[in-house]
Amino acid sequence: MTDGPPENTDAHGLIRALLTPLRKSQRVLGNIETIASSLLALERETRERLTSVDQRLGLLLAPLERLDWKVTELQRLEQAVTDQTNAIREDMNARMRAVEAEVREMHSPIERMSRDLATVVELLPDPSDGPLARLRHTFTPNGAPPQPPGRSVKRAGG
Repeated sequence: MTDGPPENTDAHGLIRALLTPLRKSQRVLGNIETIASSLLALERETRERLTSVDQRLGLLLAPLERLDWKVTELQRLEQAVTDQTNAIREDMNARMRAVEAEVREMHSPIERMSRDLATVVELLPDPSDGPLARLRHTFTPNGAPPQPPGRSVKRAGG
């Protein structure tokens, strides 16, 4: 019996056992390098995207500032219009109250005048009968209605 091959096999197994932790660390190191290179690529891509976003935001910044100024100006104008509208409303309300007071003051005299007019109408004679009718008949030729000035009245037989 030869002891060579079994010793060789034992030595080979022993070397393999001693190198196994080194192989595992090489695998871990390889995995770490792969992760690191992926992270570096992700960082480059992210940096490019952020640079692009910064550039686009820079282009939008000036219009946004002008828009902000315009919004502020519109708010100021809106407040001015609101103040003017309120002042006009208050003035109109004051004037309407004054008109209402005048109308209320005129109501009683108008009612009295209406009653007085009704009394005067009742006292007037009937236009088709009475002294006014006789006067009209007396001052108009042949009882005809009076003519406007500047026209001559044609008389029968003339």
